[in-house]
Amino acid sequence: MIDLSVKDLVKSFHSDVNLLNGLTFEVQEGERVAIMGSNGAGKTTLLRILSGEIGFDSGEVFVSPGKKLGLISQIPVYPEEYTVEDVLASAFQDLDEIQRQMAALTDRMTASAPPTLLKRYDELETRYRVRGGYDRVVETEKVCSGLGISREMR
Repeated sequence: MIDLSVKDLVKSFHSDVNLLNGLTFEVQEGERVAIMGSNGAGKTTLLRILSGEIGFDSGEVFVSPGKKLGLISQIPVYPEEYTVEDVLASAFQDLDEIQRQMAALTDRMTASAPPTLLKRYDELETRYRVRGGYDRVVETEKVCSGLGISREMR
């Protein structure tokens, strides 16, 4: 099963020069990949496109349903008291916002809640579930384990 597919991706910041020009690749479920290149080759730009942070000029990007790509800054600026766990949690800010909205709706729901309120909650819960909200602790553990970040380091 394909987790990520990029086809004929083009991105330029200046109209006459393409930073990415016709880039095509696939990442199959379970594969591990590395992106290597010299400074200015477009590695960060590609990751920003894949995570949805910026757009692209042409081509196709497909991320398997239920999968999400996050990007942590190369030169992060975090409060001094931040732990590794805090940094990892920052990748889930969008899920935290959905969770806050769901909690606010839960507080407003009663046995006689209007259908529009129930529908909105259902939409939020579906987004939260599809984007991996219920699996985020397990996924964070996998990332830390894969990177060799022990519980003590976090």
